[in-house]
Amino acid sequence: MNARPPARLSAVQARRIALRAQGMGRSRRTEVPDRRTSREALRRTVERTQLLQIDSVSVFARAHLMPVFTRTGSWDTAVLDAASRPGRSSLLTEALAHEAAYVPPDVHALLAFRRERAALKDWGAVRRAAQSDPRVLEDVLDTVARRAPISAAGVSRVLGDAARPEVGWGWRRTDTQWIVEYLFRSGRLACVGRSPQFERLYDLAPGTGADELVDGSAETHAGDLAARTEDLAAVRELVLRAARACGVATEADLADYFRLPRREVAPAIAELRGDGLLEDVVVALPAGELPMLRHVDAPSDAPVRAAALVSPFDPIAFHRPRVAALYGVDYRIGIYTPRHRRTHGYYPLPFLLGDRIEARVDLRADRRRGVLEVCEAHREARPAPGVRRRTDAAVVAEALAGELERARVWQGLESIEVLGRGDLAAELGRALA
Repeated sequence: MNARPPARLSAVQARRIALRAQGMGRSRRTEVPDRRTSREALRRTVERTQLLQIDSVSVFARAHLMPVFTRTGSWDTAVLDAASRPGRSSLLTEALAHEAAYVPPDVHALLAFRRERAALKDWGAVRRAAQSDPRVLEDVLDTVARRAPISAAGVSRVLGDAARPEVGWGWRRTDTQWIVEYLFRSGRLACVGRSPQFERLYDLAPGTGADELVDGSAETHAGDLAARTEDLAAVRELVLRAARACGVATEADLADYFRLPRREVAPAIAELRGDGLLEDVVVALPAGELPMLRHVDAPSDAPVRAAALVSPFDPIAFHRPRVAALYGVDYRIGIYTPRHRRTHGYYPLPFLLGDRIEARVDLRADRRRGVLEVCEAHREARPAPGVRRRTDAAVVAEALAGELERARVWQGLESIEVLGRGDLAAELGRALA
């Protein structure tokens, strides 16, 4: 008996399923609600996304605060600090998921194999430090135990290690700071909060002592890693959660969600497909048909009511090939690009209208003046896949003006100022007038 051919989806249908799977389409608040309502908004968002990717850029709002705003509107972000504080009522904990992220406790547990692998990896700076001073790892753990919560820089100061490399950008750490990073990634230290400078604050992870520390042998690490069997059940569950969060996705999308190796994702997908939890579909795109997988409980492809700013590190947007395929947008942030080469500003946020990314807007919260500055506002150059013509600029500007007003209230600012850069700026200025 021949297998049934894969269902066919249009690009519009695929986008709608993907956005509904991410919790888009609800009504959104303008006024900031009480903490109980905000905590519930946070819980519902994480239930859909499974993670909140962390980023330190605060020119408008930090990336991990944006997904709740994108899905539910204004909320009291102070609840995130309380929800990620260690204890029985903890809703989230920090882990390496899709990069650094807040994740629910069950996802943190599923990622245990990643921490075990990090413990076996050859960390050059850690190995060299341990060979130079066999007690250095014990000293770091002892310092954290006595001084917690403490940052990696704080541990380095306590131990008198101030020697940083002369070269490098962003990762110029002392050996002690690399040891702290190693101990966090391998599960010996837990992040228990963030400092006002947004540094991680550490304490010992439950059950951590000074025994069973690395011996600095790269050969031993490699042998242990080769001999260790993969935690297939954890990988399968993470792939299944990624599929539920995506609704419809390529194999690469599913691997990227929790940054899992493709060689481990492929057998998990085959098993999930065999169990009827994933089904093959084909999405019609301008470049041709794209094979994808749909979660068995994926939402419908009903129209999505949305007019929302999206963080570059929101699961809607963080896998750039997915954004390009489904939305027809070649998205880049500008923070790593010299000013004269930026096309859409320093930290442009996609603006989602319905199921389409219709614009990008570069925002800055000038808290001293109480002004939400629109540094640049650009329309997307082409209509989304499956759409014949671009939405009228006045319609986009009017919807964006309403979302900027919501963002202004959420951020506690007094006014909005359009600085005049970008092909949507003039129309946006008129909509806000």
